[in-house]
This record gives sequence, C-alpha cells and structure tokens, in this order.
Amino acid sequence: MKNHLKNISILYLIALSIALLVPLDNYIISQIIEEQNHPNNNTSYIIHFIIFFILHLLFSLSFRNQIKILLFCFTYSIFIETCQIFTMRGFQITDIFFNIVGVICSYIVLSYLLE
Repeated sequence: MKNHLKNISILYLIALSIALLVPLDNYIISQIIEEQNHPNNNTSYIIHFIIFFILHLLFSLSFRNQIKILLFCFTYSIFIETCQIFTMRGFQITDIFFNIVGVICSYIVLSYLLE
C-alpha cells in the first residue's frame, strides 16, 4: 500500500507542477475555462490552501521523515511560485502564504489523527 501512495504522491506532484505552471491564457486553458470564469484572488487562495494541504497529506502518508517533508513542501511552494514568473502566471507572495498555511494545517491535522 505504501508504494501505491508514493506513486500517487509523485503523480500528484507532477500534475500540480503542470497545473501551476501552464499560463492561464494558454490556448488549451482558454478553451476549457473562459477568461471571465477564472478564479478571483479569494477563490485562488482557497485553491492554493487545498492543493498544498493535499500535497503535504499525501507525502506525509507516503514517506517517513516529517521534517524533510515540511521543508520540501515549503521549498516547493516558493520554487513553483518563482517559476510562474517565467511562465507569465505572475509571482504572488500571498499564494506562497496560503500554500504554507495549507501545509501547516495538514501537519496539524495529521498530528492529531496519528497520535
């Protein structure tokens, strides 16, 4: 079961990376979601919170070293947001904040559940 979770974690990370780096004005994205239906900032913050909550949850259930997982999630959050500068998505410090809050909340929830 642990190997399946590891595979799911890696696939989630790959899918997340692609989703967060594809420019919103990309032809494929604009065909799926019309520009006026793109999430506003408040909705975007909730989305960032949820996807990083899930990221930490999956990695915590798949791998052992919780400190390394926390450091990875924090670093990944900063890295992916910085990369968005080069893909015309734009850098937002608030996205990093909500990513990290999602990771911390996931850590707290897991701490209570796994005690």
